[in-house]
Amino acid sequence: MLNPGGISEGRAFVGVPLLSGIHINGGSSGFSLFDLAASDGQLPAERISGLIRDLSDKDFITMTQQLEIISVGWRKNERTFYTAGIYQEFDFITYFPKDWATLAWYGNADYLDYPFKFDHISARADLLSVFHFGINKKIDRKWTVGGRLKLYNSILAGSSLNNRGSFTTRLSDGDSQNIYAQDLNNANVSVQTSGLSRFEGSVTSSDILGAGLFGGDLGLGIDVGATYQYDDAWRFSASILDIGAVVHAADVKTYQASGGYLLEGIELDFLALSQGQNAPPYYAIFENEIEAAVPIDTLYSAYTQWRPVKMNLAASYGFGPTAQGSVACNCSGIGDAYKLESEVCLQFYAIKRPKAIQTALSLFYVRRLLRNLTLKSTWTMDALSWTNLGLVAVSDLGPINVYLAADHLLTYSNLAKARGASIQFGINVKLERR
Repeated sequence: MLNPGGISEGRAFVGVPLLSGIHINGGSSGFSLFDLAASDGQLPAERISGLIRDLSDKDFITMTQQLEIISVGWRKNERTFYTAGIYQEFDFITYFPKDWATLAWYGNADYLDYPFKFDHISARADLLSVFHFGINKKIDRKWTVGGRLKLYNSILAGSSLNNRGSFTTRLSDGDSQNIYAQDLNNANVSVQTSGLSRFEGSVTSSDILGAGLFGGDLGLGIDVGATYQYDDAWRFSASILDIGAVVHAADVKTYQASGGYLLEGIELDFLALSQGQNAPPYYAIFENEIEAAVPIDTLYSAYTQWRPVKMNLAASYGFGPTAQGSVACNCSGIGDAYKLESEVCLQFYAIKRPKAIQTALSLFYVRRLLRNLTLKSTWTMDALSWTNLGLVAVSDLGPINVYLAADHLLTYSNLAKARGASIQFGINVKLERR
């Protein structure tokens, strides 16, 4: 979603249903497909060992998808512009469970006294539809502010966050008959789900439509933003998106395991065997002890989950001659700012994620080539790459506005080496001011 406090143009717009805004991006902060399967003579086991060694529990895999279903905007007067619509969103992130990948690959023989931490397990996925209504208000020549109210409708949700505790292998105490002790210490691991049973068994298109139209768990959120037009060249903007939460109350299941257990081996009863008796059910006894010490509960209580808040800050500077289609001069200095042929922009982006705030810094160069064609080149530095070059093309074909954007262009010659990919596309019908 765009800054609700951006500068609005035209009399109205109508997005082509299901085509007004399509956005897909994903990537990994620590590796690419090439790192996993390159034909460079390295053995697969060596490659996996190298990845486990180099990755940290802060590395992640992420994917986000948005689809505008309905999008409209209309002007009330010269100062006020309204927007409304519905969009669907899928957002997924999982962090690399370094400790548990290490334990699974190497075992614990070389990791005595090392606590394998459960907080390395962290993941979240959300599928929802969003209904929104926004107001954009031009205060004066310099200031434009806006806000957007959102109604979230969660279709599916699943997460495993804020896990605690550890598993440690150490030498047993001196009075023990065993060499090693396995210590499960203060474990508290949970998986929260919502909406899964809606899609069990035979699922029809009407079931999916019903879940997307107020059939899920509801929540509220807001977007706020502002733009300051210092003069005809300098412009500053800021926005905070998705300040809100969803209350998961229907079809909720939380699987939770908590507790601790110390295993110093299983003592075999050789006396019973020597006397011809059956051996005790060692595994059943061990299983019962584990279940008593670390019970796995299924909870059905409601829970609230905050949306991933996003922030954008930008400063842009226009230069060159007046762009085609703009007024030739704003000589009085009291009218609307006019568009210049070229523009550079610096933008800072941040999003709140489960383990940390992820940030990105982008540098844009905009060139208005013709009356109806604008090109934008971008360079972005973020957790996925410091050499992410992108290109955006925007064209007005009469009342039809079409845009196409793609990132990570340097990797298109070999997509297997890309740590990320992103594409945006949209078609809208614009009505200019009378």
